[in-house]
Amino acid sequence: MLEQKQQLYGFDNFRLDVSNRQLLRDDEPVALAAKAFDMLVVLIENGGRLIGKDELFSRVWPDQIVEESNLTVQVSAIRKALGEHKDNPRYIVTVPGHGYRFTGNVLSVDEEEEEVVIERHTKSGLVIESSQAQSGPVEEALIKTFIAQNAGHLTARAGAAASTRPHAVSRRALLVSGLVIILFSLGIFLVLKRSKSPDRTAATAPIKSIAILPFKPLVAASRDESLELGMAETLIMRLSSIREIKVPPTSAVRKYSGLEQDAVAAGRELQVQSVLDGNIQKEGDRLRVTVRLVRVEDGQTMWAERFDDNFTEIFAVQDRVSERLAAALAVRLTGEQREILVKRYTNNTQAYELFLKGIYSPGTEEGTKKKIEYYLQAINLDPNYALAYSVLAKSYMQLGSFFGFRSPQETFPQAEAAARKALELDETISDAHVMLGMYKMNYEWNWSEAERELKRAIELDPNNDGAHSEYGSYLIKMGRVDEAIVMRKRALDLVPPSTVPVIANLGYVYYFARKYEEAIKQHQRALELNPRFARSHLAIGNAYVQLGKYEQAIAEINQAITLSGGDVKAIATLGHAYAVSGRHAEARKVIDQLAQLSKRKYVSPYFIAVIYAGLGERDQMFAWLEKAYQERHPFMTLISVEPVFDPVRSDPRFVQLVRRVGLPS
Repeated sequence: MLEQKQQLYGFDNFRLDVSNRQLLRDDEPVALAAKAFDMLVVLIENGGRLIGKDELFSRVWPDQIVEESNLTVQVSAIRKALGEHKDNPRYIVTVPGHGYRFTGNVLSVDEEEEEVVIERHTKSGLVIESSQAQSGPVEEALIKTFIAQNAGHLTARAGAAASTRPHAVSRRALLVSGLVIILFSLGIFLVLKRSKSPDRTAATAPIKSIAILPFKPLVAASRDESLELGMAETLIMRLSSIREIKVPPTSAVRKYSGLEQDAVAAGRELQVQSVLDGNIQKEGDRLRVTVRLVRVEDGQTMWAERFDDNFTEIFAVQDRVSERLAAALAVRLTGEQREILVKRYTNNTQAYELFLKGIYSPGTEEGTKKKIEYYLQAINLDPNYALAYSVLAKSYMQLGSFFGFRSPQETFPQAEAAARKALELDETISDAHVMLGMYKMNYEWNWSEAERELKRAIELDPNNDGAHSEYGSYLIKMGRVDEAIVMRKRALDLVPPSTVPVIANLGYVYYFARKYEEAIKQHQRALELNPRFARSHLAIGNAYVQLGKYEQAIAEINQAITLSGGDVKAIATLGHAYAVSGRHAEARKVIDQLAQLSKRKYVSPYFIAVIYAGLGERDQMFAWLEKAYQERHPFMTLISVEPVFDPVRSDPRFVQLVRRVGLPS
């Protein structure tokens, strides 16, 4: 039998009295066998966390060998006692092959450590319970919720009393009296709490960092991963508007979507103080959302709530979650922040679903093309969907910028048009300013406007790591590498320390600063976290080339080619490595290979120029650079700092080319 704590748990109209081993419903005992009771205690104590079968066996049947069917039997008994069915779980969710999760909203009261204030008014059926574990904005939210949930019940009670008492006052008078009693009781409750809580300062100290994990399904068999990630994405974007709170971006939390993911463990990895863990399920037109805010330090639930509504009301649910989460974090909001916290970019649920599908699609070439399709469909349903235009701009930018799946002339003007439309509809979207800044920098080569847009993006959202990273890119191209290092470090401070792409971004600055050993170390840090990160293998290969360590360089570059599935830039870098190491015949074979590849996919002239630079054939190099200039390829903006071109910097043709791009010489 479990070692029982002196503990009470309340959820809905149930109370679980652990010390007296009783389950009560509306203060009436509910029959529950010993092992079923023990299992319920374990599930409730770990509310929201998936409890594996092995853990249940060790907790409920210590030192015993029992059949797995015992779990099913006991869960069935618990469900019967709680009045739920396995096909429509209200409290206990089965994760096939893994275990169970308790999803009810639990108020915990520790009888040994917490003073409990209980006001009972038997005629009205009112029971108010509180503990010193709740305080400040959280208690106010609970009070509001309590009054809202009990108003109808009190009205009915008051009406019944009025109809059965011969000399009763009016129903209205009874209702007013009942509400006065409630407010009076709550006043006493708050005074007692605030005067007797010695640790109130610590309990209500504002949380400075929170990770919002991808939501999990209540029923594993009917997952909607785009909705699960999208719910987190929406809340992340809203909470990021609060400058006092650090919120890891979606890219940092995306990997925590597994059904068995432990919220506290994720919070420790992300190095945040709190975690919002949630479940979401859409069945037909119905939507159920459960959330809990967990303090990472001790794993305690700071706030939990369940929302049941029509799917058409998902935006209202997001509003309520955002507001109550901010209250639970004990954050003081400005009027502007309150508006942003409940800001909706669309009221069209179909458009929102398409937006979420685009967000969830992978960043491959085909995945990015699919993103664009989804966003265009969403915009077709809601032409004023500013956020959809912003992410559409980002997808076009990805096709034509770093990844180079399409020519810049094909994608950059479309990215600009989408970014401008987003800002026309809503000038405050930070990412839309980033996209417009990237267009100005990488395609239009309008450096002053590029800087203005990127600075505006940071001003609107100081927590936008992408804005800091791209401003770092601008500083690199301007030759201000020391400032670029500071900016990229700032971007790294804004994300969890395990965010591989942002770690790698700092490594690129070291490369352009000719700090090759530091660049290698930075990219090795990225590979320690993700050994399959092709971009860092390629970057290390580039650094080894500049250090004259050609065999090591070629090994790293070949690994990048394999991991990336034949990335054009990686292939061209291999050709350059062959060329500078004296393996000219192999370098020319790479040029031929790229020529054949260009018949099937886009190959930038810039990459051919890089190989000819290694071969020392300047006329050919300048001919291909001119073609890249005419295409306005974004890598042309790096020629003033790219070490590959160091041997030709004094050539008048190169000096003139740098000037034409508008770069400092």
